[in-house]
Amino acid sequence: MKRTARSERDVIAMLLDSPAEGPPLRKRERTRRGLVLAAIQVIAREGLAAATPGQIAAAAGVTSVTFYNYFKSKAEIVAAVGLFIAETIRERSAASRATLATAAERMAAGCLRYLHLAELSPGFAMLVVEVAEAEPAFLELVGTFVKQELRQGIRDKDFAPLRDAVATDLVVGAVMRAMRRIAQGGAPRSHRTEITLAILRGLGLPAAEASRIVGRPLDALIGKVP
Repeated sequence: MKRTARSERDVIAMLLDSPAEGPPLRKRERTRRGLVLAAIQVIAREGLAAATPGQIAAAAGVTSVTFYNYFKSKAEIVAAVGLFIAETIRERSAASRATLATAAERMAAGCLRYLHLAELSPGFAMLVVEVAEAEPAFLELVGTFVKQELRQGIRDKDFAPLRDAVATDLVVGAVMRAMRRIAQGGAPRSHRTEITLAILRGLGLPAAEASRIVGRPLDALIGKVP
């Protein structure tokens, strides 16, 4: 089903405007990046199931032959989109993460960031959810970020010593499901904080500390978004 733009602040544009890190890209790298950015536009507009390599190539201003010179299949470019989204959000949040003192705060901030982006842009939320469902590499990368904070939280004795897989399924699964609910208009404004509170409690953080963290002003945890 084709989607219409609904967000007051365009989170998709934030992804599309993300500058490439490091020295100027070579032509082949620029073309590949252009195809990934075009795929984000097309999937956000058409939905993952309806998006085609031909549409992506057209949006990037190249031929279908060029598309297949860079990606062997639609699945391959969807994987590239997933990694690009996860890495871009991670990079954009680095400064605000650096201001947070504990792993529990950083875990909460990560959850709240994705949920708030879903509030700002339902189209972005559905893009993330659909890519996550289709491409394990996206969830694996996000899971590595979760595990970093989980292990630090366990060392700090804030979190219970859960297995990585249990904690990752708890955090990522809850956030993805909540993003879909928010995007579909089925969640109250308090949903993002209630879900984040439940995640922190599920990881073993005491109730008082979990409430203190999610009760902080949103900007203090996640910085400027997008």
